[in-house]
Amino acid sequence: MISAFVAALLLTGLSWLAVSALTHMDSPAAQELRVALQLETEDQVCGGYDGPRCVYDDREQAKVDREFAAEQRLRVAVLHELESRTLGAIENLNAAEKILRSESINLNGDLLGGRQDLIKLLLEPIDLRPLTTREEDLARVNSLQRAAYTVDLVDGRLDESAGRKNLLATIATQRQQLHGYLQRLGNLARRDRGYEIDEAFVDRHALWAEVFNEDPYGTGGELAGWILSAGELETTTASLAGLARHRADELAKMVFEPENATWQGAFTESYAQYEAIQKPSVRYRSPINDTQRWQLFGTLLFGLAAFCLVVAGPVVTATHTAREREAGTLPVLRMTGLSADDLALAMVVGPNVFPLVAGGLLLSLSLLALGITAGFSALLLPLVVLAGLTAITHLTAIGLGDALGHRVNALLVGALLALVIVGPGLLGTILVTSGMAGAGLLLGPLPAVLTAAATLSGVPGTSELVFASVGSGADPTLGVTLLSYALLTQALLGGICLLSWRRRVEQAWAPLFRPLEGVALALASVGCSALTLLDLSNRVNTQSFDNLNLLTFLASAFLLPLLGWLLVASLRRPPRATAVADHAETRRAFWRFQLLLATTVGAVAFAYTVVMEQTGLSAEASEVMWATLTQIVLVAETAVAMLLLASRKRDGKHRVFMIGGAVLILQIALAVVIYHLEVDHVAITHTAGSPFLLGMDASPYWITFMILLWGAGLGMIIAALLRERDLSKAREEAALEEEQAGDETEHRGRWLH
Repeated sequence: MISAFVAALLLTGLSWLAVSALTHMDSPAAQELRVALQLETEDQVCGGYDGPRCVYDDREQAKVDREFAAEQRLRVAVLHELESRTLGAIENLNAAEKILRSESINLNGDLLGGRQDLIKLLLEPIDLRPLTTREEDLARVNSLQRAAYTVDLVDGRLDESAGRKNLLATIATQRQQLHGYLQRLGNLARRDRGYEIDEAFVDRHALWAEVFNEDPYGTGGELAGWILSAGELETTTASLAGLARHRADELAKMVFEPENATWQGAFTESYAQYEAIQKPSVRYRSPINDTQRWQLFGTLLFGLAAFCLVVAGPVVTATHTAREREAGTLPVLRMTGLSADDLALAMVVGPNVFPLVAGGLLLSLSLLALGITAGFSALLLPLVVLAGLTAITHLTAIGLGDALGHRVNALLVGALLALVIVGPGLLGTILVTSGMAGAGLLLGPLPAVLTAAATLSGVPGTSELVFASVGSGADPTLGVTLLSYALLTQALLGGICLLSWRRRVEQAWAPLFRPLEGVALALASVGCSALTLLDLSNRVNTQSFDNLNLLTFLASAFLLPLLGWLLVASLRRPPRATAVADHAETRRAFWRFQLLLATTVGAVAFAYTVVMEQTGLSAEASEVMWATLTQIVLVAETAVAMLLLASRKRDGKHRVFMIGGAVLILQIALAVVIYHLEVDHVAITHTAGSPFLLGMDASPYWITFMILLWGAGLGMIIAALLRERDLSKAREEAALEEEQAGDETEHRGRWLH
């Protein structure tokens, strides 16, 4: 108990360290891992098509930040100066308009009536470079001067008031233009929003003298002239003054070169004023927030709890059951008054204290973390799936551990069960999470449990994983069907294993399954095959019959060995060691297989027809491939005959499997050849092929080879069903039974003291 608590706490700490490292690290490798796990997108933080590049070094980013801040200071200082000058120009126009409207001024004599205030307000140029050019600034002044001298003829007389009207109209036009400039400057300033400048006042004439004296005949003189050409503004900002004193060359380029790269296209591209200025690079930081981090932590704990309860627990149960069966103590335990169900509960709880306690503690912590972040209502389905599959897997482990305990070492039984659960389980989980095949849910208990846990992780696209609704062509309805069918088939297997356990506690050598139980599992397997075909056809581009036939083969390939094993495992035998089935039971099993084969053909044919309707292949000309189907039936009959023949032999099973396996390989190869021959025949003649290659112009060599393989298959079937084989060895079996009865009296296994 204490060790389970310590192990759970240790796993919790390691899980938190792993999640913290995964979500906090900001190295390139960590980013690639998070992108691969779909915790973030590749350009979520940086590195996008039109975004800044990613930098993973603080010193490199600090250098970029300093350079960007220096450029930003230049932009903001110049834009602030231009905004002040534009506002000053608008105020000058407003003041001049007020004078013209309120006073009577003769504009036909001296310039602007000789009014120095109007001359200063209207005719003193304000340099708005780089927003405008020098020529545009002078043209603005000249247009006002020309407007003042405008005269009109009214009834043959000169209208001296026309100059005032035209001048007022020109003032209004220029004011509107300046307001447009002001709006553009505001848009450009918003691109550098957040950068504050020093707006302390600095005398403009003193600054002009400083800048001019530094380089009177070069850049300094030109920049000094720009500083002074500000209209009525007597002061400027301390930021602009500092730039003029210490970075005069850079400031001059900003003023006199509108195409300068530092402006980011502000005065050369019409839409640049609406585009935010980005740094060339940003320091990459993990975008995972605390809520996502706790969800990942809870999901990881849930997954570890699932491994404890669904993998470790059943493995321990199977190992302990096999050890008890190997030692022969189960009948003794039964004599204590415990029922078979009590013994099953003892096999589950007794040796499983460590996995149950550790798994329960991990599950409790995960539920707490996930309930706070993902919501307690979201935990219902994963909990139901985990609880149900935990019970089912333990029941299956009891039945299989008891069955294998006679034949192999107990530790090997546990290893085999772990391999059976983990191998297909991880494969199925990968198939579901990657969107390749929702039928991965049918590969044991792990896929349903792990995908249910993944729905709580908060990772985009995982909310429907448990229903196999991820990936192209995924059908949510079919996904729900797959999950439900997976749970039902595993519950059926667990229930049958429990019934088998109840029988085998009393009779150790009773068959693993009854015939009806074997048939039920076989029918469930047929359903798995049909659902797999439907799922694969939705996800794979099945636009040709070759693709559809390949999918059908992949979906049904596992059926033959599985059906054969279920058939042999459900044979009725005498409940004693090394017992073999008689000819009557073998024949009954053979006919049961024919019914299962017919059911399989019907189910797969129905699924095949549905897929044809969905993909549009049903409208195309096609023929039933009778020759190939006939050969596949031979392969199935030969396989089951090999298994039945081996079940009737006490010795020499390996020889039967070697010969039968060789015949099966040759028959499968011939089936592939016949498939291609039939495809060519249909393409040429547009008629269906016939069984046994009749009328298909096949090579005599292929026909001879087919006859030999059919003879080998039929011979194996006859050998498996032959009655005389039992009669010839009746006396030997009776003698052997007497000898074994004597051995069982002398060797009772473990002595109890």
